[in-house]
Amino acid sequence: MKRTYLICCVVLVLAGCVTARGSFVKETYQNTADYMQARERLIAAELAPRSDSNLEFSEDEQAANRRLMELKKKEIERTKDHFPPAHSFLVSKELIDGSPVLEVMKRMPKGGVLHAHGSALGDFRWLIEHATYLPNCYVYTGEEAGGRIKGELGFFKEAPGQGWRLVSELRQAAPTVEEFDKALYESITLGPEDANVPDIWQEFQNCFQRMGLLDAYRPVFEALNRKMLNDLVEENVQYVEFRGVPGGEYDLTGTRLRIEESIAIIDNIVKDMRRISPTFDVKYIECAGGQINANDMERRLDLVLRRRQLYPDKIKGFDIVGEEDKRHPHLYFINELLYARANAARRNTTLPLYLHSGESNWVENENLYDAVLLNSKRIGHGLALIKHPLLMQIVKERDIAIEVCPISNQVLGYVADLRNHPAVHYINSGLPVVLCPDDPGIMRYTFSYDYYVAFMAWGLDLKCLKQLAKNSLTYSAMDETEKKAALAAWEKEWQTFIKWLNETQL
Repeated sequence: MKRTYLICCVVLVLAGCVTARGSFVKETYQNTADYMQARERLIAAELAPRSDSNLEFSEDEQAANRRLMELKKKEIERTKDHFPPAHSFLVSKELIDGSPVLEVMKRMPKGGVLHAHGSALGDFRWLIEHATYLPNCYVYTGEEAGGRIKGELGFFKEAPGQGWRLVSELRQAAPTVEEFDKALYESITLGPEDANVPDIWQEFQNCFQRMGLLDAYRPVFEALNRKMLNDLVEENVQYVEFRGVPGGEYDLTGTRLRIEESIAIIDNIVKDMRRISPTFDVKYIECAGGQINANDMERRLDLVLRRRQLYPDKIKGFDIVGEEDKRHPHLYFINELLYARANAARRNTTLPLYLHSGESNWVENENLYDAVLLNSKRIGHGLALIKHPLLMQIVKERDIAIEVCPISNQVLGYVADLRNHPAVHYINSGLPVVLCPDDPGIMRYTFSYDYYVAFMAWGLDLKCLKQLAKNSLTYSAMDETEKKAALAAWEKEWQTFIKWLNETQL
């Protein structure tokens, strides 16, 4: 009976939509002016559901928008022979570099980064130019066996086994230092040389494996995070939620940092960043790889709950990560997830979920169903959501934000031409969208490029960019007091940005 009632309601709603759309069409139009009025009403009605439609724009903001839209027209003309968002970012980045539109995106206050994987948000060129010049840096050059791959980097008192060579010795023996460092950089990042590889996800995972011990070395961990957070502040980001929690970093003695030591290092850096950006903050969403077994997941969730009790203000939730089409679906872990939620209540805490779901081209990928049923606070990527109209409606009604990572989605093979990204439909349908960078360090860019491709490819204007930036704070894991302070600080930066955009010459 309930199912029949729901179906009837959906049919009536759809019928109403069809009637409303049909009412714009006339059998005859009195003249061209009459036709143009009907056309303008139709366009306005279609744009009405967009989440930015309720934003009030001041005269200064309207002037800035006109300026930005004129820059967009010039950028389309400049790139008409190779429109960057329509081609792989790996080969288009060079054309984007130096664009006046990109300069605007760099200056725009972006609010927060809500979907990024630890140090993959950092500058990997810096890793090569600084970290690999430290003493005791080794690289694996042996046979690929036992899970070991060529190019893995790490720090040891002495070679940990056959096939490990000092980077300093290999660099000295290389024909040129520049070419050697370039090869190292290419080994831990994705670039034009990877645009046509058979399995881009495998190359992507190899990058993580090669630098996994490099950025976990305590001196590198601290220096990289300092540079990473400083770079974010300079690029007008005021808040970050990392997927993954620091802890386990090591020194040459093999001693591992406890989680409280690692968090303290980041906290000290955050305090320094607040001298520039007073509300700057960092929080964490714990993760587990979806390839692990159920018993390991149970232990992992128990650990997350204990950490949530210890650091409720820092560790804000949990996610399952990895290539969705090649790992266990969320449903595989349903017993463990339900038990953990019940266990959280018994421990007088909570287990908020922020689940990667729908990062797939397959309709058969069912993770979105479980993300909705498990009350995921946000949905990571959500590419496949467009294939599920009922789920889309539920997501909109429940105000679940979608973490959209356009460049990552393109590089990893989900959306070849970003003009066809489903986020266009989400935004125009009024679903809450948050723009995110995912793993920009590995893909050789910074967060502003995501804003560039979204602005250029999705029919956006300055009002929609403003809504996206505000969403990144509104849908964050901050508490309401923190959000209020962050939004107030962001608004001041926004007004400064509007003044700059109206006065500067680009």
